[in-house]
Amino acid sequence: MLSAATHLDEPLRLIGLTHYKKMMPFIWFDALTPKHLRIAKYVEQVAMRKGYRFLLTSREYDELPSLSKILSLRPIYVGEHGGSDLRKKFEASVKRLLELYKIIENIDIKYVVCHASPEATRIGFGLGLPTININDSPHAEAVARLTVPLTTKLISSDFIPANAWYKLGLARSALINYHGIESVIWLKREKIFPKDFGLRRPIVLFRPEEVKASYVKTSTNSSYLTPALKAAQKTLRFSLLVLPRYRSQRVALQDELPDAVVLDSQEEGLSLIASSDVFIGAGGTMTWEAALLGKPTLSAFPKSLYIEKALSKIGLLSHVTKSNLGNKLGYILGNLEKISARQSELARLTLQSFQDPLELISSIIT
Repeated sequence: MLSAATHLDEPLRLIGLTHYKKMMPFIWFDALTPKHLRIAKYVEQVAMRKGYRFLLTSREYDELPSLSKILSLRPIYVGEHGGSDLRKKFEASVKRLLELYKIIENIDIKYVVCHASPEATRIGFGLGLPTININDSPHAEAVARLTVPLTTKLISSDFIPANAWYKLGLARSALINYHGIESVIWLKREKIFPKDFGLRRPIVLFRPEEVKASYVKTSTNSSYLTPALKAAQKTLRFSLLVLPRYRSQRVALQDELPDAVVLDSQEEGLSLIASSDVFIGAGGTMTWEAALLGKPTLSAFPKSLYIEKALSKIGLLSHVTKSNLGNKLGYILGNLEKISARQSELARLTLQSFQDPLELISSIIT
């Protein structure tokens, strides 16, 4: 594992960068979540095709090292998340910004690309580097306020009103819209292989909310949906598979859902979706993935999201709360074959119609 904690030149030497410090320009991508790594995989291909070197940085965070290996990526790991405490988040961000700067200060970087990385965006702005942000999350307001006003170009789904970005400080000339969602980048390119867990069908896969995120106000380590899921297990016939986000969440969910199979947080999400019959998500990315992969999908995100509304209007998912989860899940399970066939065809047609945002990224990088 590469780490910025070693001598500053060492991580660069390990991926062959020191020789090129003063010679070849780079595209620098800073990835903070699993979704960012999936985008980075294909931005790297764009960079190589256009004659650039590619520098990928990330941070020490539960799922990231394992997914990096799955995707054959070799990021330099710099800093950590900081957890749910605001003071610790701030301290971790300040420390990470300085460590990143020490790594890139002598490298010829042509573009900074990220998905709302406060540190990378601040460095890009401070050094006068063209900074491309891909973002579908204006609801993550704290991060948006730290990145949106400083970005050179913001690539965003047209499902999100332009004013949602302008009120966060985006220059009107910076916004580039596309018709679709970010998941199209990898869903049109990835080969997805299901896993066999030996569970009785139907299998319901649950992805809880990101309880450490600044936009989720909660004191629990598990999920606000666990009581509803536990009740559904008593009245409906299904196997419950749970993919937590962090180790602490896994421990809490194992305690609250003793009849569920609670996986390690480092399991690969797409193969789990392919292995399941129904998906319930209290987050964003995996919910959109499940919908576009044709799985009957219930979204339980605790806030209103533009992407969720758009996919719901198309018919790809349905919003649920803890009070109606059991009824909606029961209806799907009772009509599973018919609903699955319908969702699969609708997802196929929708994915074909959506624009690929990677093409926009490629058009900006000259």
